[in-house]
Amino acid sequence: MTIEIGGSALRAEVVDKVIKQTAAQTYKFKQACTIATTAAWKDYFYRETSAVLNPLVGGSTASASKLLPRGANFPQATPSWEKVMTAQEKYGIEDNIFWEDILTDDIDVQARVMFKLGQKIAKDVDDEIWDTLTESRTPVLINSFLIDEADGWNGTSGAIIDDLLHAAQLIAEDNYDTTSLMAFISPADRRYVSAYLASKGAQFPSIGEKIAENGYVGRVAGVDLVVSNSVTTSYALVCVPKICATWRAAVPLTTNTTVDPFKSVRIRVVEMGITQMTDPNALCLIKGTQGPY
Repeated sequence: MTIEIGGSALRAEVVDKVIKQTAAQTYKFKQACTIATTAAWKDYFYRETSAVLNPLVGGSTASASKLLPRGANFPQATPSWEKVMTAQEKYGIEDNIFWEDILTDDIDVQARVMFKLGQKIAKDVDDEIWDTLTESRTPVLINSFLIDEADGWNGTSGAIIDDLLHAAQLIAEDNYDTTSLMAFISPADRRYVSAYLASKGAQFPSIGEKIAENGYVGRVAGVDLVVSNSVTTSYALVCVPKICATWRAAVPLTTNTTVDPFKSVRIRVVEMGITQMTDPNALCLIKGTQGPY
């Protein structure tokens, strides 16, 4: 416990390190995104169509890029892109810890405040990424399907592995590599996955040599499972990580500490960024994992 305000445990660089370490372990959805920086308030990106090109032949499209006659002209094929604009979003929170509380409280108020501030920003960012990647559970661009009410993961007729493979199929049909898929599930669905595998005579996958962090709990049907409280009840999201989206950061997680000697310490945390869903077809939303949604 620090005796004097301004002691080593209250130095700004120490506070910054503790909060960033806390948040780094708390983020779940950032691992699905490519991380990029920006200096602009408004960012534009181009969303490419995922369909295989069909050459233009005589004013109509046809797969005519093979078996070209000797000396024939080459057919033309041009990919298309959609220009999308996003604006930065700012996340911030702070707390003011009284000098007396730091010295005399029964719990380590200072440590708990730092933990909770970092946790809050990480949760807010995760919520934003979840909402963007799922189109707020009203899918238009991304793949999606609804599980029959009787086949929810919490019931005896659930087919969890088939549902994960169904999502993988839809993504693969849009020409994405599905060898390293990731699925975000709720804590309740983790329980149902465990019960399902046990009922089939299988053990819930062990972590093995892979580091158990950022919500990772195991691998089923070739899909890495990540548990997050940001996942809405009765939904799961399967994605191609690093391909489906970009987290465009204007200001990474940053802290500021102000010491008012013998009175208080104010700790402020800020982050500014936005999710850009660059490849919607690299995502599949599973609806109805817990029955009616």
